[in-house]
Amino acid sequence: MMWTSDPAIIKQLFSLHTVEVPVDMLRFYDIWGPTIGSVEGEEWKNHRKIVSYGLNHSNLPTVWKETIHQTETLITRLAEDDLVVPVIKHWTSRLALHVISSVFFDHRMDWRDYSSEIATSAGGYQISFESALFTVLKRLGLIFMIPRNLLGRLPFQACKETYTAFIDFTKYMQEFRAKALNKIDEVSVKPRKNILESIVVAGSDRASQVGSRPLSEGSVLGNIFFTLMAGHETTGNSLAFAVILLAIYPDHQAQVQKELDRILADRTTADWNSEADYQALNKGYLGAVLKEVLRHYNVVQFMFRLTVAPTTLVDSKGKSHLVPADTTCLINVAAALQNPDRWTPSDVSLERRAELHYSQAIDFDPTRWLRDLDESEIYFPFGYGPRQCPGKPFAQVEMVAFLATLLKNHTIELIVDDGTLKSCDGDKEGAWSQRRDEAIRQMKDNVDFNINIQMLKELPIRLVRR
Repeated sequence: MMWTSDPAIIKQLFSLHTVEVPVDMLRFYDIWGPTIGSVEGEEWKNHRKIVSYGLNHSNLPTVWKETIHQTETLITRLAEDDLVVPVIKHWTSRLALHVISSVFFDHRMDWRDYSSEIATSAGGYQISFESALFTVLKRLGLIFMIPRNLLGRLPFQACKETYTAFIDFTKYMQEFRAKALNKIDEVSVKPRKNILESIVVAGSDRASQVGSRPLSEGSVLGNIFFTLMAGHETTGNSLAFAVILLAIYPDHQAQVQKELDRILADRTTADWNSEADYQALNKGYLGAVLKEVLRHYNVVQFMFRLTVAPTTLVDSKGKSHLVPADTTCLINVAAALQNPDRWTPSDVSLERRAELHYSQAIDFDPTRWLRDLDESEIYFPFGYGPRQCPGKPFAQVEMVAFLATLLKNHTIELIVDDGTLKSCDGDKEGAWSQRRDEAIRQMKDNVDFNINIQMLKELPIRLVRR
């Protein structure tokens, strides 16, 4: 086994033909059938073509518009609670789920509490599509760990709910797929397909149209779910970190708002452009903020690779290393993206860093991306090489649209509780500074990694009308 955080080594591990993904470690994702995440060689190339066809750029305008719509309606929903948000990840994860539902299935979801909703539609479903999708993603651990024939028989409410959601979600996806197949002549020539339709076409007997080969029903459903799962939790967590960091650093937030006012002016969101406006924002201060968020809190903290033959790797100092075949290589993404020898840290003393628990939030500096630096050469939050995440453009458009909509008319603030204000003898500025320091510490102490990196505890914020 080999651990590495050397960017030069990592790029080679992502691109050399003698290094592969250890797919045996990822077979737990194969709930319905083999997916892009669990196959290699020519089979992987075929899955990649099919998934990439589904995640093609023609869907990005829909992603842009739907994210704006969902963000606006989320703000309206939060207004019911005086725009106070105790746990931002709860809402950003749901927003990502809503966008995916619309773009994947042409099924628009709203902000009602759908976690326990009972379906009334025909078809033998016990719960609604929203409930099934929400529960399956929420209870992935149970689905991965417990055999399906046992899951529904265990005497635990969580297991029973998960089993019901899994069965109904499978039926919903089968129904969506069947509808697309029944209209395959019409669907295959549509200029703009939803992602499910695209993957169904690319995996059907029309596969030759896009240079792929047909897939089994299990693999079609599996790839739809794999991309849905990967895009939901990763985007939701990243947006939550972005919101909190902008609350901690109001100066950076103000710069984003200044840019939004310049580029978007007083146009309504209906007139925002998914090409010109998105490109300008992604290349500007807003894009810099998101890059810095993903650098410090990249949702995938480490990745695996396996050498299938003896492989010579050259490190950043030019030294060669011969790695034997069958070596499991663990790529420490978090360390590579925060190495102070590579990424210039903020001018903060060691004493101050210790006081703030050595939180990575100390060194949050989006302006580094606006300077002419070589740091971008060692930046790979979406992976690198052939296995780079095919959903990268989808996620980038979604994140830019969310923050642009949120910050155009609102400012994010940390909530200073009465106890903190009292301890500072009513000094509001001192109380805010104390709350900010505590938030920075929480951005270290309350962050954990399971499948993805995420906040474990509440860090309340408030939206304030500009």
